[in-house]
Amino acid sequence: MRRSLPPLNALMAFESAARHQSFTRAARELSVAQPAVTRHIANLENWVGTQLFVRRGNRIELTQGGKNLSELSTALFDRLELGVRDVTRDRDGELVIGASFGVAHLWLMPKIGQMRFASQANINLVTSDDYDDFEDGAVDFSIRFGNGEFGKNCADLLFEERCQIITTPSFLEKHPEFDPDDLPNTIDPSYLLDHGDPYSVGWMDWSTWHALTGMQLVDRQALKQVQSYPTMLDMVFAGEGISIGTIGIEDELVIDGKLVRVGKTVSREKYGYYLVYMEECKRKASFDRLRSFLLDDPVS
Repeated sequence: MRRSLPPLNALMAFESAARHQSFTRAARELSVAQPAVTRHIANLENWVGTQLFVRRGNRIELTQGGKNLSELSTALFDRLELGVRDVTRDRDGELVIGASFGVAHLWLMPKIGQMRFASQANINLVTSDDYDDFEDGAVDFSIRFGNGEFGKNCADLLFEERCQIITTPSFLEKHPEFDPDDLPNTIDPSYLLDHGDPYSVGWMDWSTWHALTGMQLVDRQALKQVQSYPTMLDMVFAGEGISIGTIGIEDELVIDGKLVRVGKTVSREKYGYYLVYMEECKRKASFDRLRSFLLDDPVS
């Protein structure tokens, strides 16, 4: 007997949109144009005979029927993905790692040879500052900043958040009046480069820094907002100001003398960089070997 099932493409578009609560992000995940996602969902609504989403301004929300179908479709695709992984065990010779641009460049690349040796596998990187991009089944695991809460994923703490002001030796020479423990009175706020947080990851910014240190908050309008961490480092190198660095990320640059850390160390409980993965990934021998290597790798 022929199965009575909705069109698979339409169901995949709906499941992605429901998971992200966004047609735009669903389109990005599926590598299609947004109108295609909208069309697939309209076809699915016609097929099931009920509305699945309602619009609230610029946001979309699931109807009750949409919630029911979302739970069912996500469970089905998760089970299918796990089953396919079981069938394709020959992928043990390859690992795909998700990481932000800064972490990939500053933390992963310097040790990529050691990681290949430890895992006995080829290693490829998917770089994005949007962690939603790492939920793709093709990504084995990712390195993410946060407080340890990553939904249904497992998370192992690689190193805790320990932040310190970073700048260059030449900047300190040009600004002898600068006191890292008295920012409001010793530095022009336009020199404070503030890491943006467009995806609400929870990075340490100057507002959080001032709150934790008890300093008076400088005028946020005067701060330079920089959305890309590598770009922010380039601006620091160019002498355009100071920023907040993380011990464990820019260590090689400090050792080489390109950057210096000054002032007190600031941190928040539970925050840090985590190894994030699905439970079933432990069955992959190459991942298990690499996980052990990364967890044993000391951070200064």
